[in-house]
Amino acid sequence: MSDLEKLKDLLFGAEKEVLDSISERVESRDLRSADVADILPEAIHTSHRNGNELTASLREPVGACLQQEFREDPQTYGDALYPVIGPAIRKSIMVALRTFAQQINEAVEQSLTPRGLSWRFQAWRAGVPFGEFVLQKTLLYRVEQTYLISRENGLLVGHAQHAAAKIKDSDAVSAMFTAIQDFVKESFSPDRTGRLESADMGEFTLWAVHGPHALLVCVIRGVPPRQLRTDLSAVLERIHFRYGDAIRSYTGDTATVPDVEEDLEKCLRLEARQEKDDKRKGLSVPLFAVLVLIAAAIAYFSMTSWQRGRDLDLLTSALQQTPGIVITAASADRDGFTFGGIRDPEAATVSSIVASTGLMGTNVEANLRPFRSLEPALIAARAERLFQPPHAISFVVEGTRLVALGPAPLDWQARVNSSYQSLAGIESVEFRMSPAERARLLQQVELERLAADVEALAGRQFFFTANTDFTAASTQALEPYVLDLENAEKKAADLGVSLAITVVGHSDGVGGPEINQVVARKRADAVAGRLAQAGVTSVISTRWQFTDSIDEASIDPSQRRVTMELEVLRQLQSQ
Repeated sequence: MSDLEKLKDLLFGAEKEVLDSISERVESRDLRSADVADILPEAIHTSHRNGNELTASLREPVGACLQQEFREDPQTYGDALYPVIGPAIRKSIMVALRTFAQQINEAVEQSLTPRGLSWRFQAWRAGVPFGEFVLQKTLLYRVEQTYLISRENGLLVGHAQHAAAKIKDSDAVSAMFTAIQDFVKESFSPDRTGRLESADMGEFTLWAVHGPHALLVCVIRGVPPRQLRTDLSAVLERIHFRYGDAIRSYTGDTATVPDVEEDLEKCLRLEARQEKDDKRKGLSVPLFAVLVLIAAAIAYFSMTSWQRGRDLDLLTSALQQTPGIVITAASADRDGFTFGGIRDPEAATVSSIVASTGLMGTNVEANLRPFRSLEPALIAARAERLFQPPHAISFVVEGTRLVALGPAPLDWQARVNSSYQSLAGIESVEFRMSPAERARLLQQVELERLAADVEALAGRQFFFTANTDFTAASTQALEPYVLDLENAEKKAADLGVSLAITVVGHSDGVGGPEINQVVARKRADAVAGRLAQAGVTSVISTRWQFTDSIDEASIDPSQRRVTMELEVLRQLQSQ
């Protein structure tokens, strides 16, 4: 180390170590993360205390994270929110059921009175449900006092009262209600989540509507409807919207919530309307109710009887018009309909007929004995089930004749001819087809015969004594075979097809492979030439098979032969 470097260490050694330590901490990701983690909670707390910039900055990324988590893992968040959602849903259902029960009670009480019938008519004309109309006409109530109480400290924020109500110490009422509310939480709600929402005090009803920062308490004379709570909640929501921050930090200074009494006075205008009683006398209520019940019973039984008779006539007519069904008896009772008669097994089922009339679900008992109907459609259906016609063939009945429409194969025709006498009402059978269908059927029959002839000619063998010299028997058999080929060619030409002939030559294995191959080929060519010379015009091809060299003791003379192979080659284009 030089003197200069020693001098630098003496003068700046401590500063250099500090700079190196700072540089290492800045460049190390782990150390920087540890430093940020150490001050992050205090930094967030300070930023939140200084203003709303941190909240605005975190709103969008935190909202995006929550949305993504809700989509990807809804089960976890559903389980977390279950304790909150369950009580909220149950409470909503409970309130709805109470409202519904109250409406039903009022509707039942008013339904059979002269006034109730008049109200029902008016509700029908106005297009309003009868239950709601009864509530509008009968429920009497008046909001006499309203108190707005801070939930943070129980202080009275505002108070309004009806002109006819007796004035009480509003601050004392607010303090007492706050104490009662705390008592309910402590005594009847272990988790301190319960709250007092209503209480009955003689002719008064006390309702409390809870908000985030304030509590709206209303003293109501009479029986208020459930809809009133919705209206009071709307008033409390408007107060929170206008004075939310002021109520949250309310310490008793009414100047921070100016004009809040105007919103509270809106609650005092929520009163039920009362319709004056009609003092005119008429029929007594019990007598009128009895008359209405009697008239309703007569109308009901008359309508039911008429409906049952109409359905019986409709169903009887549908059964009578169905081919193969004869109805001899029909009756109706409270349990359904009963029919008697006869039915062909091929006729439509009773259940399908009932379904076609639109009376599904009706109890129908059909006691129908089987018989053979001579309806043409049923005879045709019976013939189709018995003979199982090929595709594109159908049956019709003309008088006593069974007619099969379509190209019927000959073997199937023979089966029908041998069995049609078993069909009741049929004395003869006819197979009816168009000229084109008949021509195609005849052509198919001739093609099948040609195929049989070709199959008989295929596989024929002709033998040689040596080289290409035929044996005497083969020479004698070759001439009639050529005539049969010519006849087959003529039939094929008439039917628009042609034959393919292949002559296969064989050798007995005497000599080397080259000699055997030449001999087998010459024998195939000899027969092919004899056929062509005799006038066979079909396509003739040759191939050969030969046996490898064998010793003379193993020679088989039957291998000196040719074998004929035939097939129908192709379909010619029709002219």
